[in-house]
Amino acid sequence: MRRIFLAALLMSTWASAETTPDADWAQSWLDQAYLPRHQALSQTADQLAENTAAFCQQQDNKTLSKVRLSWLASSHAWRSMDGAPGGPMLLERLGRKIDFRPTRPDDIESAIKGGDSSNAATRGLPAIEYLLWGNAQPKQQLTRLKQTERCAYLVKLAEQVASNTHTLDAGWQLYREQLAAENPFFRQNLLLENNNLMLTSLASMLKRLPSSAVAQQYAEWRSGSSKTQLLAQLDGFTLAQNAIIKRIKDRGDAALAQRFATDLHQAQQQCHALPSKLEFSQPRQRIPCSKAITQISQRLQNEVAQSLELNLSLAESDGD
Repeated sequence: MRRIFLAALLMSTWASAETTPDADWAQSWLDQAYLPRHQALSQTADQLAENTAAFCQQQDNKTLSKVRLSWLASSHAWRSMDGAPGGPMLLERLGRKIDFRPTRPDDIESAIKGGDSSNAATRGLPAIEYLLWGNAQPKQQLTRLKQTERCAYLVKLAEQVASNTHTLDAGWQLYREQLAAENPFFRQNLLLENNNLMLTSLASMLKRLPSSAVAQQYAEWRSGSSKTQLLAQLDGFTLAQNAIIKRIKDRGDAALAQRFATDLHQAQQQCHALPSKLEFSQPRQRIPCSKAITQISQRLQNEVAQSLELNLSLAESDGD
């Protein structure tokens, strides 16, 4: 683990001395909104690895169902992390390692047969989803996974997800120490960097609500979990923003804090109201959730940024 995170991941415009969080606030934000989500991801990834290994020892519908539930738990935990990324996630490029998209079945099939398995498209949670559900053909996968090399590849992928997740264990603790260091460098960048990342996360949520009526255009269409994945990402974002709302209120702008809290509540309501099978929903059913997320983004980029004296800007991201 490198002793400091790459400066390229940090924004060049620092916060003023007045808006720079103190060490207690910075560490508290990490402890309440970031470390628990990492712990949840680590635990669910470990369980996924354990259950896939057990499945390959006893292949039946019951053990396959258990693996699928473990995948859903791990994927939801990752999506929550992706709702408010930060710190070592960016340095270690965790998104590319465990959530590369779009899924490429041809590459995965080639890797199973002994082909190149070094590229990101053949690994991670999307590749595992394909092995567990196929192309939305769940009933066919038990027979396919009884092939020795296929089940062995499933185990390998699950072990890689767990291993890649645990590479951040030390990184998060180091980041926590750096936030309390005498040199304020990391605290000066904390609000700016993390809110910029969350702004990008909101953009990725909107991409999960395309206008297309083609099911394959929706993330996690194979497992039918597109809606719950979106909700997990929104939950991660909301958890991180709760501290920001309180900070705004403590700085004397209770009205803005209330408006922003209302935005978050409205988004939760509208997105929870989405049809359970998001990939088969109608455009009119998706619009309220999309509008609510857009409202959050606009409020964050404008009023919240002004209140906290931050120069936020939406930047494209590859999920890293």
